[in-house]
Amino acid sequence: MSEQDKEKEQQDKDLGALCPAVRIFLVEDNPDHVFIALTVVRQVLGDDIELVHASNADEALLMIAQFTEHDRPDLFLVDLRLPDNGGFSVLQAARSNEALTTVPMFVITSSLYDRDIAESYQLGASAVLCKPLSRAKLRDELVRVGALPLSQRPSDPAYRH
Repeated sequence: MSEQDKEKEQQDKDLGALCPAVRIFLVEDNPDHVFIALTVVRQVLGDDIELVHASNADEALLMIAQFTEHDRPDLFLVDLRLPDNGGFSVLQAARSNEALTTVPMFVITSSLYDRDIAESYQLGASAVLCKPLSRAKLRDELVRVGALPLSQRPSDPAYRH
């Protein structure tokens, strides 16, 4: 390996340390919806993400209790309609963990009930996104909550698919 290649490799490592992967906590019980969410998140945030996945509310609650200021996710994506109203309990537990108070909590749901949406916001949701998840809506909500700079918003009106 040439000296120039070694220097470039070191610069890439340094850049990776300065710009660590975006850590996403996804709580979703349907494998197809996990795939869709991961695809959309990568389209919006790029491939440099770390996915932490819980496939049910009980698993999510155990993980939430373990998160600290040093290892917390940068974004939560929670399926509202987990069995036994699990999405609501995940939101409540996440907002009760002091280390997670500033982390954006996005609810993903197929429910169109106003009561579900209102309760999601009462429990601390930053946004409620309808399934199937769209990249334009995710990007807009990330910008709205300040998790993505305005410069990241697409300028092409045709993007809104």
